[in-house]
Amino acid sequence: MQNSKYKCQRSLLVIAVAALTIGCRGSAANDPPKLKELQRASAGAVNVLLLSSGEALKSGKDTAYLEFRSGSDQHLTDVGTVKVSATMAMAGMPPMLGSMFVHETDTTGRYSIDTDLGMVGTWQIGVEWDGPAGAGKVTFPGTVQ
Repeated sequence: MQNSKYKCQRSLLVIAVAALTIGCRGSAANDPPKLKELQRASAGAVNVLLLSSGEALKSGKDTAYLEFRSGSDQHLTDVGTVKVSATMAMAGMPPMLGSMFVHETDTTGRYSIDTDLGMVGTWQIGVEWDGPAGAGKVTFPGTVQ
């Protein structure tokens, strides 16, 4: 009887340690994957970086990130409300429009973007913001593969 009591306690301890380990790893799941800088543009003292886990944005649905950096140390900075647009010039036709939905992340100054860009090629990515760092906008090319 005594032996089964210790086995039960040992099993509960193993379960508790496993739960704590999984719980600690859960915060890493919210971190973005290792990101590469695809583009950088400046408006005043604010640098806007377009980041992705790949070498380019992907055709169709994808996720990318924007970072807003300012100051001599280029620290991440809160820019408030962010809007993003994507257009692709089409010869003899109106430009093609892509979908880009911006979401704040847990990191101040970093935003995730759900993209849906229907064609491979060069898209013009427009970024506008308005908040504590003032208002601004930049446009840069985004390669889609």
